[in-house]
Amino acid sequence: MQTDKILERYSHQKSNLSLALLSDNDGGDPKILIQGSKRALHLLAELLLAVADEKANDGFGMGPRSAGSFHFSATSEFGVYVHRLDE
Repeated sequence: MQTDKILERYSHQKSNLSLALLSDNDGGDPKILIQGSKRALHLLAELLLAVADEKANDGFGMGPRSAGSFHFSATSEFGVYVHRLDE
């Protein structure tokens, strides 16, 4: 599983990935804020690509209070689940 290899590569140092809900006070759409260091964003990008390309695995999730919590900051409000749909 490629996602496991990616997480293993990033396991020696915290990434401090953080996800939060941004409300739009002007009546626009609420947005999910994804923030973190260069390392955190590279980790997330690699995981997205792995789910997109990995035939045997169409989904992956991690969160601040579940599997993968090591990669999240203490202030992260949400985890992330990525699911690839069949074309």
